[in-house]
Amino acid sequence: MFAAERLRIIKTYMLDKKKATVSEISRMLSVSEVTIRRDLEALDEEGFLTRTHGGAIINGEENLDALNNYVDTDPERQIREEISEVAIYLINDGDTLLLSPGLTNLAIARKLNRKKDLVVLTTDIRIAEELTTHPSARIILPGGDLDPLTHSLIGPPALAGLEQYYVSKAFIEVDGIHLKRGFSIKHPSQLDVLKRMMDIATQKYFVVAPSAFNQISFSNLGSLEKASALITHPTIPGEYKKSLFEKNITLYASFTAYRQA
Repeated sequence: MFAAERLRIIKTYMLDKKKATVSEISRMLSVSEVTIRRDLEALDEEGFLTRTHGGAIINGEENLDALNNYVDTDPERQIREEISEVAIYLINDGDTLLLSPGLTNLAIARKLNRKKDLVVLTTDIRIAEELTTHPSARIILPGGDLDPLTHSLIGPPALAGLEQYYVSKAFIEVDGIHLKRGFSIKHPSQLDVLKRMMDIATQKYFVVAPSAFNQISFSNLGSLEKASALITHPTIPGEYKKSLFEKNITLYASFTAYRQA
C-alpha cells in the first residue's frame, strides 16, 4: 500500500474516530507501527491531527463527524437494524465473509461481535474501523483508492486485491431493485468492485432496504438471478415475493425464509 493511500485511509478513520493509537491503525492497515508513526508525523505537520503519546487526536473537532451525523439521522436506521439482525442469523462462527459498502452492512458489522473466529473482507473504511475491536476476527482491506463519497476503496488496486481472496458469504448492499431491471447502485465508481465481490463469493446475499424497491439507480449491477438470497424487511412488496419464489431465490425477512421446498 502506497503512502498516499495510507494517509487517505488514516484521515477517513480519524474523521470518524477523532482519536486513535498507533497500534490500532497498524493492525487495521497491516503495516508496522514505525510506518504509522511516520504517517502521523506527516499529518501532524499538515495540521490535520496532533500526535500524542502512543497515538494521535484530530484537530478542529467542530468540523468533524459529518459521517456519524448522517448515520445517526438516517430515516431508515431502525429498519436497517432489523435487517442486520436477519443477516447475523445467517452467519456462523468461523465464516469467511465479505461486506460491501453501505449503512445496513455497517449495522451488520456492529453485531459481528456475537460471532467468533471470522475472516471479514471489506472495502468500506467505516466497516473496517468498526471491526477493529472485534476480539477474534481477522479484518482484511484489499487496498485501492479511497472514494470520499462512499468511504470505500475503489479502482484497479482494489480489484486486484479482491482477486486474491475467496469467501463463503458475501453481503452486497444495493440502492435499487426492480423486477425488470434488477439490482442497481448510485455510485458508478463502485460498480466494478461490487461485481468482483460477487465473483469471489459462494453465497451472494443481497441486502435491500425498503426504500430500494421499485428503484432504478444509476449503475446496473445485474439481474435478480445474480442473488443466492435476498435479505430485507417484512414490508417487501408482494410482487417481489412472488418473483423471487419463481426464480428460486431465497427471501429472508425477520427470520422467515420464503422458498419453494
